[in-house]
Amino acid sequence: MKDQDEQMFAYATWMAKYGGYAKDMTLRDHFAGLAMQGLVAYPDDQQNMTYAEMAEWAYAMADAMLKAREK
Repeated sequence: MKDQDEQMFAYATWMAKYGGYAKDMTLRDHFAGLAMQGLVAYPDDQQNMTYAEMAEWAYAMADAMLKAREK
């Protein structure tokens, strides 16, 4: 248990100091990731899409979500 507590403390310290893995992630990136997650959850719906097309679609969806937030 002591080793686990030390590891958790080290992780929490690292997160506080450096901002974690997604420190450079924007809200647009986050929205695109959520859109991509939804897209890949239904693989039959995008059989003809390349990965690059899926990424473009996800960012287009993220841009639409950001635009909707402005209203």
